[in-house]
Amino acid sequence: MLSLLAAAVCLLASVLAQTPPSYTLAETDQTLGLSYGSVSVQAGDTLPYKVPSTTPTLSTSTPLNSTYIAIIVDTTANLSSPIPASLVYFQQSLTFSPTTGLASANTSAQVPYLPPTSVGHAYLALLYTQPAGFAIPSNFPYNDTFRVAFNVSRVQADFHTPLLAANWFVLGSNCSTPPAYTGYGTAASTGFALPTHGPFVKAGVVYANGAAGRF
Repeated sequence: MLSLLAAAVCLLASVLAQTPPSYTLAETDQTLGLSYGSVSVQAGDTLPYKVPSTTPTLSTSTPLNSTYIAIIVDTTANLSSPIPASLVYFQQSLTFSPTTGLASANTSAQVPYLPPTSVGHAYLALLYTQPAGFAIPSNFPYNDTFRVAFNVSRVQADFHTPLLAANWFVLGSNCSTPPAYTGYGTAASTGFALPTHGPFVKAGVVYANGAAGRF
C-alpha cells in the first residue's frame, strides 16, 4: 500500500503510485512530470498555497511522439455530489519535445488553468493519448465558466484512449504543520482509505445548468 510520510514545511510524499491511494477512477504508476517554476512535484507532495498559482509545466522522461490530452482535477471538490471532481485544466493537442521532454500546445486550452484554492484537497494531473482526428465533443459542457462534476472515469471510455501517466499533490498553506486533506466518505480525512464514489452519475441526477456529470 502507498504510505504517506509527514515532513516539515507542509510536505506529504507518496512514493509507490502516481494517483491518490484508493482512488480507483484513474490509476497508473507512470509518472507525468509536473512542475511549478523551480518546484518539481513528486506524487503526494503538499505544496504551499501560492506555488501552483500558474499553469504548470508538463514533461516526460520517456519519449512521447504522438499528441496528448492533459487534465487536472480537484478530486474532492464537492463530496456531496455523486461526481465530486471539478476541472482545473483541460489542454488538448499537447506534444512533447524529443530533446527536452517538455510539453507545448498550439491551441488554447478547452478549460484554461484555474489556480487551486481548496486547502487540503488532492489535485490530480492526468495524461492521455489524443485519438487521431480528435475534436472536442459538441456535448462536452466544460469550459472556463463551468467546471463542476467532471467524471474522470468517462475519459478513457468516451475518448477511447488509455491513461498514460499521472501525478498529484495536496494543496497546503504556508504553515508549519501539514493539513489533513479531504478524502472520500468524510468532509476531512487523513486519506483515501474509504471506498471512492462509483464511476457513473446516478440515474436522474441533473445539475443546475443541466449537465449530468458526463458528456
